[in-house]
Amino acid sequence: MTLAMGESDRSMRDAINLEGSTGDSVIGPEKLHQLPCFVDYDGPSKTSVYFLPEKQADLTYEASFRGRQLCGCKITLPDSYVGHVLVESTASDHDGLQDMAFESDDVASPTNDEQRELRSVGRFEDLTVWEHDRVPLQDDDEFICSLQWIDVASSIHADCTTTQVAGNE
Repeated sequence: MTLAMGESDRSMRDAINLEGSTGDSVIGPEKLHQLPCFVDYDGPSKTSVYFLPEKQADLTYEASFRGRQLCGCKITLPDSYVGHVLVESTASDHDGLQDMAFESDDVASPTNDEQRELRSVGRFEDLTVWEHDRVPLQDDDEFICSLQWIDVASSIHADCTTTQVAGNE
């Protein structure tokens, strides 16, 4: 599946490409983390050596990053939803996008003559969400709260003819 994006008057066309064999690999919550910080670096790192989450008895996780304590929990996406890890590529890029997502230190910036693409290099159904000094809570973590909107949107857009309102039978 390819989703086209962008304005019609631009010479560069944007697309999200969800086809391809590399996007079929499943990434587990032990490799996919949402950290409560911004890291201004896109290159390779030895995360398996320096970022060592420990599972706790209450099914939460603890780790440290740059000397700060982190507490995390595994979040599962709602039923029938799948997340994708995307990397930017251009039409002139070659294979090896799976390695680029996790190890490359440079992603080419497309020129106006090139097609800009976001390619799926993996999919996920769960991930680990982290917070400083405490486990993320469902009622105050922005990411976790955003997942609740999926249910709200489904309810808002549900067929009203099949739903009875109390007192209006």
